[in-house]
Amino acid sequence: AVWAGGALKRIVPHITLLFTPSRLNVLTMSSSMQSSKLASAKASKAPPANVMAAYGICMTAALAVFHFVAEGEFSAILTMSVIMQCLAVVLLLLQSHSSGSAAGISARALGLEALALVCRLSSTLWLNGYLPVDASGDHVFQAVDICTLVLVFGLLYQVLVVQRSTYQEADDSL
Repeated sequence: AVWAGGALKRIVPHITLLFTPSRLNVLTMSSSMQSSKLASAKASKAPPANVMAAYGICMTAALAVFHFVAEGEFSAILTMSVIMQCLAVVLLLLQSHSSGSAAGISARALGLEALALVCRLSSTLWLNGYLPVDASGDHVFQAVDICTLVLVFGLLYQVLVVQRSTYQEADDSL
């Protein structure tokens, strides 16, 4: 305690020099200028409306499934995870459409995603494997997986056919 008090006595004069009225005015002006620059940068970098709509729809769907279909059961986490997986593919599609380019999108990874979805659907459509035990495992889980698979095929078509000139095939390695 004695050392801390001694150190504090040595530091206090330096701190009071930092916060003189003239320095506070400069600090206030620079922080207000920085906050206005930050606000204008945030305003110009706001996500597009279609991206915000995709997030809103998926979050609303996930919450609705959790509360109304699964009735708050913990196993609904599986269904919410496939909804988020669908959101990821939707966001890739939105990126591809908005930029008009397939740069940065891996067709190989999309192919593996499609294969994984087909394997999972082969287990969940006519068998009871990998399904939540709540009501969301009856049809919602499979419907979202089918929707995601269709979107992945659409994105593969977009990348490999429509935007073939911008697809970076040489850089697409797993």
